[in-house]
Amino acid sequence: MGRAERRYWDSRTNTSRAARTGDPEGSQFDAFVPHPILGWEPTLDARAWERVSNASDSCRDLNEERGSGELPAEWLLERAESIASSTIEEIRPSARRVARAEAQLKLFGERPPDTEMQALRNIGVTQHASGLARSGAELTVESLCAMHATLMGDDPIAGQLRDRQNWVGGGALGSPLTARHVGPPAQLVPGLLDDLVAYVNAVDGPPLVRAAVAHVQFETIHPFPDGNGRTGRALMQFMLMRECLIRRGTLPVSSALMLEKPRYFDALDEFRVIGPAHDDARSRSTQPWIEMLAEATSHACVLHRRLNAHVEALRQRWAARAADNRIRPSSSAFKLLALLPAHPIVTAGSAKELLSTNERTARHAVARLAEAGILVQRSAGKRNRVFECSDMMDAFTESAREQPAANLSLFTSSDAPGPSLPAGAASADRSGAVTCGAITRRGNKCRHPRPRPGGRCPAGHLVR
Repeated sequence: MGRAERRYWDSRTNTSRAARTGDPEGSQFDAFVPHPILGWEPTLDARAWERVSNASDSCRDLNEERGSGELPAEWLLERAESIASSTIEEIRPSARRVARAEAQLKLFGERPPDTEMQALRNIGVTQHASGLARSGAELTVESLCAMHATLMGDDPIAGQLRDRQNWVGGGALGSPLTARHVGPPAQLVPGLLDDLVAYVNAVDGPPLVRAAVAHVQFETIHPFPDGNGRTGRALMQFMLMRECLIRRGTLPVSSALMLEKPRYFDALDEFRVIGPAHDDARSRSTQPWIEMLAEATSHACVLHRRLNAHVEALRQRWAARAADNRIRPSSSAFKLLALLPAHPIVTAGSAKELLSTNERTARHAVARLAEAGILVQRSAGKRNRVFECSDMMDAFTESAREQPAANLSLFTSSDAPGPSLPAGAASADRSGAVTCGAITRRGNKCRHPRPRPGGRCPAGHLVR
C-alpha cells in the first residue's frame, strides 16, 4: 500500500512536476508512493501460511537431497531461470540460439545479435546475484546498481537510477496518463531504496515472505529507466540464496511466473492500493503475490529436482556410450565427458583449457566423443565451428519452453514416482542409446535415459 501524489504531465517535453491549481485535469495523473517496508511484516491467513510453509518445506527437502556435492544441472537451472525472466519481458530468443551465442561470445569473442545478447546479460545478472549472495555481503544501493549494470551492458542507463518519471504499460507511445502503474517521483527513489536495502539486510522474518515483499516493493519503486523486472527477479534469487531458503544453485522461480504472467502482473498491481501504512488492507493487498511466489517456489523445486535427475541419467547414458566405443575411464575423452553438463559446447581450444592438456590430446578427446555420438559439430556465428552436446541442448530447450512437450514428464507438477519398471522393459532410441521404456500414462514408452538397476529415471520409473 501507499499514497498517491498528484502530478502534471507536460506532453511537449515529456516531463512531470507536482500538480498546481489550474493545471488541465486531462494532463494530471497520480504517481504511487509505497509506504516504507522496514519493520513491517504482513499478516497472512491460514491458506497463505500453508502455501508458504509447503514451499519452504520443499526447499528444505531439496537442500537435504542435494547435500553439499556438485549440482549436475546448475548450468541448465541458471539458464532456465534467466531465459524465463527474459521471456516475461517479451525477449524471446530460442534456447539453442542463446547457448550458441554464449559460445560465440565466450569462445570467439564475437558479439551475438541483440536479442541473444540481452538474454546472455540476463544470465549474467542471475550469476551476479548468486555470487553476491554466496559472498555473504549485505545488499547496498550500489550493489543493486551493479546488478542493473550487468543486465544493461553498454546501454547509457546501465547502473543509473532514473532521474525522471517512469511508468508501466500504456503502449509504445503511452504516458503516465494512460499507464497501468506509475512509479514514485524520481526524487523519492533514493530514500525508498535505502529503506528497501535496510529491509533486505535486516534478515528478520520468513525468508519467502521477505523475498516477496522486497520484490513487489522494488517493482513498485521501479528505480531504473528500464530493466526493473529482470533486476527485481535477480534480487529474489539473491534473497532466496542469502537467507538459505535454497543453499546452492539457482531456483528457477521465473519459469513458473512465466507460465502465469497475467496473474503475476495482477498480483503486483494488487499491492498498489491507497491506504494507511498500518491498515489491515495492506496485508490483504500483499497476500495474492505472496501466495503466487510460494506456488512458484514449489514448482521451481520440482524443476530443480527433475533437471538434476535428468542430467545424472544423461551421465549414465554417456558412460554407457563411452564404454561401447571403448573410451577408457582414464582417458582425456572420458574426463571431458564429466565436464559436459557445465560446458555443453566446446572447441578443441576450450577442451584444452578444461583438461589442462595439449592441443593434440584435446582434439583427440573431442573427436572420440563425436564418434560416440555424444558431441555433434555445429556452427556458432558465420565462420566458427563448435561441438555441441545435443542431449544438453534438448534439455535446455525443454526447460526454457513456455509449454513443454506434453509427453516430457520431467516437467509434471507432481513428484509422485511412476510405476516400477521391470528390468527387461528398456528399449533403445534411434541412436541406439538405452532408454527407460516404461509405459507412460499416455500409453507411450518413456524415452528418458535408463538409470542403473535400483534407480529411477527422471520421470520416476523404477528399474529393479
